Amino acid sequence: MNDCYSPHTGEHIRTDNPADWMGRAGTPAPDYDPTLASAFWRGGDWEVVEAQSPANSVPAVVSMRQARLALHAAGLLDAVSTAIESMSGVEGDAARIEWEYAQEIRRDWPVVVAVGGELGLSNDQLDALFQSASLM
Repeated sequence: MNDCYSPHTGEHIRTDNPADWMGRAGTPAPDYDPTLASAFWRGGDWEVVEAQSPANSVPAVVSMRQARLALHAAGLLDAVSTAIESMSGVEGDAARIEWEYAQEIRRDWPVVVAVGGELGLSNDQLDALFQSASLM
């Protein structure tokens, strides 16, 4: 029973026991790797659509371990630590406490933008660091 699909989305449903609510195409869905694609019943034909990679999304938060490993891999860990150490005033004190004791680091943390700017990193480069960190 390789011809079942969701009547709401048209997406192929792999099942040996179709439920009454499932649509039936009458034609078997083509072979595809469900980890890389999905099949949809559209206009009387099956269409295989590749899955969209979530790799392009920028995580809002990464663990401090991930952040430090990504910075180390990019050759930026010492420069970031030095930049945070050199921050003055109450903001500098707070930044040093966060840098040393936080469990995670947020992409929208103002210190990320400030230190990134001081090191000449663009927003795209900061995003890439967060993406890299999320994979560690």
